[in-house]
Amino acid sequence: MQDSNILLERIATALEKIALILEDKTNTSLSIVAEHVNNEISSLEEDSEVPTILKNEKKEVDVHILIEKLAENRIAVKTYPEREQENSELDNLSQFMGSRFSDIKVVYEKIKRSLNSSAGFHLDMKTFSQSSVSYSCQLCTMLYKIAFLSEYKYLKSPRYSLHATPNRIPMAINFLTGHWLEYFVKLTILSVINRLPCKVEYSYVINPQIILPNGDDFELDVVFLINGNIYWIEAKTGAYQNYIDKYSKVAKKLNVMSERMFMVLTEIPSQDITRILEKNFGIQIIQVEEFERKMTEVLTCEVISNNDKEKN
Repeated sequence: MQDSNILLERIATALEKIALILEDKTNTSLSIVAEHVNNEISSLEEDSEVPTILKNEKKEVDVHILIEKLAENRIAVKTYPEREQENSELDNLSQFMGSRFSDIKVVYEKIKRSLNSSAGFHLDMKTFSQSSVSYSCQLCTMLYKIAFLSEYKYLKSPRYSLHATPNRIPMAINFLTGHWLEYFVKLTILSVINRLPCKVEYSYVINPQIILPNGDDFELDVVFLINGNIYWIEAKTGAYQNYIDKYSKVAKKLNVMSERMFMVLTEIPSQDITRILEKNFGIQIIQVEEFERKMTEVLTCEVISNNDKEKN
């Protein structure tokens, strides 16, 4: 029993160190966090008495387990996209866009607005930072490669001018108006799960069509089941004001705790407005480039909470 208590203390200390690192938002990159997590796990795994739950095992379970979890709250899933429809090329593009959004924001908004007309656009980039020019051009190159842009040209010094024309095909329109952010959310959570210092069973579904208990139809963006808990994420590349109250009410029907309900935005309100929205609607509001850090914090805290319950 004494050895078990010592082991639990070691586990708690390791998790506390990880939590402290996560709190340092100015000097700590996620790669450093991941390295520290792996070091702590390696140290603990040298002890043969470490419980199996601490082994770095990840298992994706059948999506029907997630569907059954929703059914416990009288939520029926009508349809959802088959996994075969996922596309690694679009995943890579989504990951790039989400992780570099501040650099590509201007050109992305130009592309999205141009989807409403058949005309292209010109963008003067003389005042852009070097990173913005580089990543904006990289984004356009990637979009042109898969024919989401029908035209693309960048004129270097002294012009520093970008010209592009979106291809108004359904797949391009759907992707550029929001699906890319949903894919980014999915990929980010999968990445965070893979780094968690514990055994994890998970499943997920994107864009499920559901029926609420009152019979109303509704569509969710991204839903994960992680170690038995539902996490719901809505992704918005535009206005959120018309949706947030509805999401808050649906979250209660889904029985999703506020700590596990997120709205990921490309246009984040001020901190004061964010606090008001979170307090009034019980939804965590996160800027796209902060989502990975936030999910790392949230899911790591879940690990700490579960270990505390085991100690008691």
